[in-house]
Amino acid sequence: MSVLNLPEPPNWAESGRLPLWVRLGLLVALGYVIGQGALTVVRGSYLTAIVWFGTFGPLFLLMLALAFATKRVVRARTTAERTGFTVWPDKTFTVLYFACLALTVPFAAMFAILLPRGMIDIDTTRGMQIFFPIGFAALAVVAAMGLVAGVRRRGVGYLKFTPAMIEIANVFDTKTLEWNDIVDVKDHSDTKDGKKAGRSVVLCLRDGSEEVIGGLNLYVPTGVPLYWMVRHYWKHPEDRMELVDHRAAERFRDGRFALD
Repeated sequence: MSVLNLPEPPNWAESGRLPLWVRLGLLVALGYVIGQGALTVVRGSYLTAIVWFGTFGPLFLLMLALAFATKRVVRARTTAERTGFTVWPDKTFTVLYFACLALTVPFAAMFAILLPRGMIDIDTTRGMQIFFPIGFAALAVVAAMGLVAGVRRRGVGYLKFTPAMIEIANVFDTKTLEWNDIVDVKDHSDTKDGKKAGRSVVLCLRDGSEEVIGGLNLYVPTGVPLYWMVRHYWKHPEDRMELVDHRAAERFRDGRFALD
């Protein structure tokens, strides 16, 4: 079965979609950012316009990259080595992610420095002049930390599968889970509040906890093949030696996963 024809896990149907009020809020925020920036250009406050768009523009750029991922505009990237089979995030998303952080660091810092000095031509209250610089300075620091961590890791994360374990890496952290510690693989989370985990793989561990592998559609279109891949190798330990040679890549490409 082709990866394009793999069935979507049942509990994904209503997950991963932003509520209408959230989408409307994002549209209003985008309109405000564009409108406020346009006004500064009309007034001839070009420094303010540059800092304004340089600070807020990258955030919407990253949101655009996430939107593309939900629309299946991603390319699967995998590597098959003797150490294991690795799935990497989409290259376009990775580039946009680092571009967002690289732009946010200097412009957010400039905003924090120039605003209390009255060099930013936007209407502000006394409270905004006090607290906004702190917020923008914190934003610059967080973006810088993410940028440095991502450069050190040479990416925004990866998923690596070996005959013994699963390695889950993001920009800041890496977790390893042994296959033997996983008692179930599900498409939803059994949290107390009943919230679902989105388009994710939920690993139920022997100690009663759960490990959620999220953002699957950043790795492959729809994220569906990754779900069935994890479930296949969990249920069929006799196939795990494929993960250290070319057979895992072939199975992944062909979508030959057990769907029981």
